[in-house]
Amino acid sequence: MIRVALVGIGNVASALLQSLEWVKQGKPIYGVLTSLPYKPEDIEVVKAFDIDKRKVGKRLSQAIFEKPNVVPKQVEVTSDVIVVRGETLDGKEGVLERIIEESELPPVNVSEELKKEKVDVVVNLLPTGAQKASEYYAQQSLMASSAFMNATPSSIVESLDRKFKDLHIPLLGDDLLSQIGGTALHTGIIEFLKSRGVRVTRTYQIDISGTTETLVTLEEWRKDLKKGIKSEYISKHSNGATVIAGTSDYVEFLGDRRVSYMVIEGEYSIGIPVRVDISFKSYDSFNAVTPLIDLIRIAKVLKDKGIGGAIPEICGYYFKKPPVIYDSTEESRRLMLDYLSKVMTEPRLDR
Repeated sequence: MIRVALVGIGNVASALLQSLEWVKQGKPIYGVLTSLPYKPEDIEVVKAFDIDKRKVGKRLSQAIFEKPNVVPKQVEVTSDVIVVRGETLDGKEGVLERIIEESELPPVNVSEELKKEKVDVVVNLLPTGAQKASEYYAQQSLMASSAFMNATPSSIVESLDRKFKDLHIPLLGDDLLSQIGGTALHTGIIEFLKSRGVRVTRTYQIDISGTTETLVTLEEWRKDLKKGIKSEYISKHSNGATVIAGTSDYVEFLGDRRVSYMVIEGEYSIGIPVRVDISFKSYDSFNAVTPLIDLIRIAKVLKDKGIGGAIPEICGYYFKKPPVIYDSTEESRRLMLDYLSKVMTEPRLDR
């Protein structure tokens, strides 16, 4: 079993827990790695941290459907894990001040809770911009010898890589790349056009949804952070084309549905113009599930082998702000699979 703690019981946590229940019922989940020694059904969420009084003190099976979460119920979750009160720090700044109803309970000792539950992997699902809170949970994970996965845009890998590496604790991040999110699809279309000899000159992407994450990302300072990461990632795959990508609006009735619009312009043949317009609709939070299930299992494999720090070959495939952004999705996937194949045949490295 892989013992997991979740930080932030929002929409992604809801989608992940429902999906884990789904696979434990023997139903398929599409796109997960099949070459790992651990299966999706080996994942067990044993600890959960939040600061909202509508979730703190409740079972996970109930908390994941409390407001402001909007992910629809696809399966009945049976978890009896109680959500405990985490640290707030900068976790409710800006617009979050009026969204989150802060619990009056005192925060728990996070590292002690992680140790008590023998947590293998901590998954950070805090809102965009919660830099101090993300750093705090990363440090607490380090103290508890738990692997840390940063699914948020907060900058964690660059500053803490050395500490995790020295203690042989895996660190994965930053900013999760969704299974078929707008950034992944946008990049894939650009790579296809490049493979056919098209010179991509400029492109843009706008995203609209009804989740809390979408709403908070519209705050100027958070918007700049998220837009910068997305734009840089897509730009790295487009040979220097002008790229603008980011969340443009919050539409409450959309709930967890996300609508993305992409426009890609370029030249082919003797400089003939070409334009691709794409309208893409998906469920935002479930887009995170498959890569999270892969990464939790990968983190456990790395931990078992005594491999610490951020691994470029792993982070480069699964995140938008990794230590290294490779030239193509194909290259990053090949390097990731080659690395895992090698690691799984080697003895534990820190002995």
